[in-house]
Amino acid sequence: MNPFKYGCVVEGEYFCPRPALEKELSRLIASGQNIVVQGERRMGKTSLVCQTVRNMSKFKLLYIDLLGIRTLDDFCRRTTSAIISLDKRKTFLTSLIDLLKKIRPTLSFDPMTANPTLSVDISATSQSDSIETILDAIEKLSQKKNICVVFDEFQDMLYLDNANSLLALLRGKIQFQPKVPYIFMGSVRNSMTELFSNSRSPFYKSAALFDIGKIDDEDFIPFLKDRFKSGNRKIDDQTIKKVIELSGNVSGDVQELCDALWSVTSDKKEINENDISDAIELVFARESKSYTPILSQLTKQQLIVLKSIANLGGENPFSAEFIKASKISNASSIRKAILRLVNLDILYQNNGCYKFSNPFFKEWLKRQ
Repeated sequence: MNPFKYGCVVEGEYFCPRPALEKELSRLIASGQNIVVQGERRMGKTSLVCQTVRNMSKFKLLYIDLLGIRTLDDFCRRTTSAIISLDKRKTFLTSLIDLLKKIRPTLSFDPMTANPTLSVDISATSQSDSIETILDAIEKLSQKKNICVVFDEFQDMLYLDNANSLLALLRGKIQFQPKVPYIFMGSVRNSMTELFSNSRSPFYKSAALFDIGKIDDEDFIPFLKDRFKSGNRKIDDQTIKKVIELSGNVSGDVQELCDALWSVTSDKKEINENDISDAIELVFARESKSYTPILSQLTKQQLIVLKSIANLGGENPFSAEFIKASKISNASSIRKAILRLVNLDILYQNNGCYKFSNPFFKEWLKRQ
């Protein structure tokens, strides 16, 4: 069985320990601190947070995925569904229904799984009462067992009608729950910055900033070697370092390339750098159908800039050297093209450098 998992929340043996980050995060949670977790895409933010909370015996994890919500009703249903997953006992469900009585909860059972589900009628109350009722329920439940609330893809709250007023209601309630730690995560860094660093936002400076960067080689390399070993393969440190480099030091992408590397090699194989080329080709085969639609959105000039960044790097795309090499007439044209590429989420900016959201797309472009 392939020993690598990517593109999902991982735990147990599939999770690469990050002792320093886990220790600091657990300290903040234990103190009741609200936290906004920052980090680039596929850096393992969700896995780290969930694993850390699960390892804290005094806390229960209340994980709420807000991806794609567009109405207050969506928010309430996602949150109540997460709450009901905390405990399936009848006594818990009975007490939960009582806590949520203002929004008329209705208990039913999924005919396929027999799992309980809870629907609510928020039309029966005001927006304020709906949010207050749900957050009051969380606070009451946390008095019996400490709860750590995790809102993932929190930036999608910005898509709601009257988003600012709803965020203000949410913030107003959370600030009076000092014993319940709330963790906010999101994959759109600009939107999360807008929520927590803009002085006009209700959540301005409301949570401690916690940054998740790349996994240190001293933690990652032994973990990856052990995963290959569990899959009856051997790999040396130099090859792993090359894999990490090609994957842009992004943990999710590293595991994707390792998955491909395991797939293209045989049982008990001693993997070396020569095998990476076959693994990259497998990744291209899996992903290349998604590359064509990306290219179809670009003008000729935008494509030239994108290929130039792939080949020359995105450290200084407005320099005279970059302009000459790319054969674009001036820096303003490059700036306009890059803005479009960032808006399409093909590139992102990190510490002044423009990087590919998908490092394998970058490698594919370089080979065209």
